[in-house]
Amino acid sequence: MIRFWKLWSGILTSTAFLIAMSGCSPQPQQTLGTGRSKPILTAAQLKDIWVSETTGKEYRATVDGNVFHAEWVNMPPELAAHGSFIRTECKRRGSKWVGTSTSFLPCSLSNGSGSKFDNWCHLETTIEIDSITADRISGRGETLKKFDCQKCKILESGTNDFFWSPKK
Repeated sequence: MIRFWKLWSGILTSTAFLIAMSGCSPQPQQTLGTGRSKPILTAAQLKDIWVSETTGKEYRATVDGNVFHAEWVNMPPELAAHGSFIRTECKRRGSKWVGTSTSFLPCSLSNGSGSKFDNWCHLETTIEIDSITADRISGRGETLKKFDCQKCKILESGTNDFFWSPKK
């Protein structure tokens, strides 16, 4: 169970970032947050691959008009073989980007190191991005505190901050 929660927590934190990014608006003259924020990136300036500083997951991020899309790209082969994914779409709302992440991921009821996946769950979580600069994307995303693996249902959720940087 602990293994499952760690996996979901990392995935949801990453997903939150992706969702918040989906509404990125190409307005390079606008800044977000504090006076030390750099200008918002245009679609041409947005780096393709971003790395979560908390999970190490890599996401391909694109902007299409006022919509941001991101998808997990460095997925382990055993998850990819089952059709797993994390996809995020966000829209710009005021000074933030708000959206959802949709995922299809494994769920394990046991916490042993050799445990198998007991179920595969489709899940939708929320995400909000506060700041997008040339070297950092930050925000918060919905995380799972209690999850019913059998029914693929969130019983209790919270939010965690996340930080992404462009892949070097």
